Amino acid sequence: MNLHLSQSRNEMGIAAAKAVENKIESLLKEKEYIRIIFAAAPSQSEMLNYLTSSKRIPWNRIIAFHMDEYIGLSKDSPALFSNFLKRHLFDLVPFHQVHLFDGEGDPDVEVKRYSKLLNEAPIDIVCLGIGENGHIAFNDPPVADFNDPLAVKKVVLEESCRQQQVNDGCFEILQDVPETALTLTIPVLIKGRFLYCVVPGTTKRNAVYQSLFGEISTSCPASILRYSENCDLFLDGDSNPFPIQKPEAETNITAYNVLNNQPVLLNTKSNTLVQLPLDFAVDQYVGEGLVDIQINGIKGVDFNTTLTKPEAILEASKYLLSKGVTTYYPTIVTNGFDTILELVETINKACKAYPLVNSCVAGLHIEGPFISSEPGAKGAHPEEFTRNPSVEFLDQLQEISWKPIALITLAPELEGSEEFIKTCTNRGIRVSIGHSLATGDDVQMAKEAGASLATHLGNGVPLQLQRHPNIIWELMAQEGIHASIIADGFHLPPSFLKVVFRAKGDECLLVSDATCFAGMAPGEYDSPIGGQVVLEESGRLSMKGAKGLLAGAGKDLLENIDYLLESKLLPLSQAWKKASVLPSKYMAAGKVSNKDWVVFKLGDNKVNIQKVFKDGDLVCDNTTTQK
Repeated sequence: MNLHLSQSRNEMGIAAAKAVENKIESLLKEKEYIRIIFAAAPSQSEMLNYLTSSKRIPWNRIIAFHMDEYIGLSKDSPALFSNFLKRHLFDLVPFHQVHLFDGEGDPDVEVKRYSKLLNEAPIDIVCLGIGENGHIAFNDPPVADFNDPLAVKKVVLEESCRQQQVNDGCFEILQDVPETALTLTIPVLIKGRFLYCVVPGTTKRNAVYQSLFGEISTSCPASILRYSENCDLFLDGDSNPFPIQKPEAETNITAYNVLNNQPVLLNTKSNTLVQLPLDFAVDQYVGEGLVDIQINGIKGVDFNTTLTKPEAILEASKYLLSKGVTTYYPTIVTNGFDTILELVETINKACKAYPLVNSCVAGLHIEGPFISSEPGAKGAHPEEFTRNPSVEFLDQLQEISWKPIALITLAPELEGSEEFIKTCTNRGIRVSIGHSLATGDDVQMAKEAGASLATHLGNGVPLQLQRHPNIIWELMAQEGIHASIIADGFHLPPSFLKVVFRAKGDECLLVSDATCFAGMAPGEYDSPIGGQVVLEESGRLSMKGAKGLLAGAGKDLLENIDYLLESKLLPLSQAWKKASVLPSKYMAAGKVSNKDWVVFKLGDNKVNIQKVFKDGDLVCDNTTTQK
């Protein structure tokens, strides 16, 4: 939904009319005729007055409908909605066709007749309002149905709806207002390609408030409009419900959408975004939760040691949430089969014991043991456990894992890789190429078999490679192969990052590859892989005595974003997108998107997390400690 705020009623009506006028012109470039539904109410008068004066609209190419009508009034009653629209619109401009309700006829017959007319072709534009009780058309709360199977139906009007007609000056007293009416149903209205909703006046403010800030339910039928990306809501100074009041302010957040720098109103419960006017005053950002598809541990908690307890994984999840990471895929690296199974069982126990862990852990990333044993390619992975892919072991993993085996990293040059990749793909498991010295033919085979990602591209290869061809170029050149990269300032130089961003675009994803040392104090530590490691104050993590060979990462995903901002390698919108929306869509094959939310401020090219919402609940509030 897009929100437009005006100071006066007339200004609001003109703004809405100009938007409708522009859309009519645009649509008529696509098709010979368009179909428009009009509401009949005093709230629409200013908009209708402007439209009838327009010199740009070819009315003879428009087929018109109206959305509701009283039952039982005589055809000459000035209160009939059809007569209202005749006075204000239908008799003033030359429509191609105008389809009016017959409120005097048999309601059942009229329902069938009008439904047939509506269903002849899609509706292009809907011009509507919101009633004092939140109704759209005559879908009052008692009869509103978001999944109504009918296109048109007979309804009994709620008393508050009938009283509104008196308030609007359409009837002298309540007893004069008919008790029944015909109305278009909510699905018909919502299916319109473009919706323009005009709502003036103080009597509508509460309905607007509930529509924008309340629960999306039939208790306020207009709340369903928040689900429409092509709905424009026009308010005047009297109907404008801002500023938001407590306690709704805990659920409704105003901020810049980090992806487009547009002010928005976010409802964290319904996961809806309302586009606010560009000059709407906000002082913070909101973005979808960060998603880390490669993380080996965090802040002293190692997903790759059997010593880790389920309660430690809970603490790791809480820490990640404080860093804006609302979804992660614990990454289990090369080890013996029995040990890997034991590590999976620990994650199982944590997910079963703690709902928070279960909601944060979306699946498992198995990075090895099906990788190259060659120096450089294997990285810090222990050579003695590397081996060829095994479908039998995959069966074991899938049998015991509480969470799906979501991603497997392998070296496609290994024997049996093609069959293994096809098996994974058929089972809905993403396959990534990594820790590999694959040839171009190997990469092509893997892609055709179903592989779709390169694990930490530019790493997991020897320090020196043949100029060309080499595996980095082969992976960069393949369309449809996404690339995950570590942008911590140590794993890859800025020039390489620039090339990957340009070559891969939205096929490039950020990962942390964080180890348990990320978030820890600088010093020397013992690691289950790589032996002794050194964590420098800068966050660089390397193997002690191995000429600076990296031993994984010492920075979390948020710190990767900070590095990109500080280095001016990406703007905030792109950096955040590569760490949230894009990995979420990749892991879900584009079917769903992440709907957790992070509210933050930006200072000195660093993201300062304010609040984090998971599944609609506030799970981290740093503002309380900042006061």
